[in-house]
Amino acid sequence: MITVHGRITSANVQPVIWCLEELGVEYQRLDVGGPFGGTDTDEFLAMNPLGLVPVLEDGGKAISEVVTILRYLMRRYGGHPPDPMAAAQIERWADMSRQHIYVPLIPTIFWQLIRTPADDRNHTALRQAEAALKIAMAIVQGLIKGPFIGGEELNLADYQIGSLLYRYYTLDFDRADLPSLKSYYDALCARPAYQTFVMLDYSAMKVAGA
Repeated sequence: MITVHGRITSANVQPVIWCLEELGVEYQRLDVGGPFGGTDTDEFLAMNPLGLVPVLEDGGKAISEVVTILRYLMRRYGGHPPDPMAAAQIERWADMSRQHIYVPLIPTIFWQLIRTPADDRNHTALRQAEAALKIAMAIVQGLIKGPFIGGEELNLADYQIGSLLYRYYTLDFDRADLPSLKSYYDALCARPAYQTFVMLDYSAMKVAGA
């Protein structure tokens, strides 16, 4: 059985679990990271020397990095294109999102609004992140050609980018007006697995004064 090491409140663990649920793959998840600890043990560091979640174990081998894990799952269980160029057309947007969506959204906007007291916020960093997201999300909107990014079925880019949209739309910051992106998000919100494993209340993570 597949084992996923990582707390479900992690924005990097959520897309992995959502993907596994949608694919109907049997797995178990262990609470690791954040308040649960466990990322500094010899056993965990042997799987990921960076000490970060998620880590996926399958067949006695471990892999880390969320997009790498998603790529593995989609190749093995999800009908990822066997043609290298066709696969790259999907993979590049998942890879792009790590720098151009995840970085401004999670370690910048989420951290400033939820994990930083209001008086201590870096407003310059917030404005720069908002501007970066307006550009990146306009690009994502252009990729939506059907119900999902680039097609009729959920793919690697959907799991990586789509999983970030819950925080993107529920955090209070200046977003671009992108109707097709919002419709795409609304469609994801109707999916039971997305509701259960991505749309998770993060208010308990808010620090005093934030």
